[in-house]
Amino acid sequence: MFYNYARLVFTVFGLGIGFTGYYLDMVLQVGYEGWIWLATTFILSLGGFAAGGLIQRLSASSLTDFLTGLYNRRFFYLRLDEEEARASRKKKPLCIAMIDVDDFKAVNDTYGHVQGDLLLCELAGILKNNTRFTDIVARWGGDEFAIIFSETPLPNACEIMERIRSKVEQAFSPYELTISAGIMTLEPEQNLKDLLIMADQALYEAKARKNSVTAVAVF
Repeated sequence: MFYNYARLVFTVFGLGIGFTGYYLDMVLQVGYEGWIWLATTFILSLGGFAAGGLIQRLSASSLTDFLTGLYNRRFFYLRLDEEEARASRKKKPLCIAMIDVDDFKAVNDTYGHVQGDLLLCELAGILKNNTRFTDIVARWGGDEFAIIFSETPLPNACEIMERIRSKVEQAFSPYELTISAGIMTLEPEQNLKDLLIMADQALYEAKARKNSVTAVAVF
């Protein structure tokens, strides 16, 4: 994405303008104006670097959740489209997990919303630290999260999610906080809307039991 290289692009742009002017000035042999162009080049490159940094920060803030630091739903959708295209092209498996905190309202009512936010941040850390860097972990909204397991068969995704569920149960045992998750694998000829709907249905089944992981495979 462009914003990842915004600093470099704007810095090079500033250098390009400055050195072009400097070169033309040297060819025309105007004299002291060459030093002015060098100063202009320096200023333009610094301005480009600063402008690029601002664009990076603005872009990052629009794609991340302010509380947990995870990606937000917008970024999740963007990457899901990319991962679906790559999975289809490379004939690789793709799974998504929808995650919900069990009875989180009771946690907020008992310990307060500030503590509830801290617990969500800690949960986000567990999700991030127990997935691969190629996986996409996002806050779906409220006490819901989602994960894209890139190039991951359903059994492997279930194993990862079960490990996360167990770690959450242990880490938050003083609060009796647990999570439930629904996992769905993308099948041939299936669109992303159906994938999300079925993952959500799997989550609904998991939440009926609480503290569980439910997987759905279509044959």
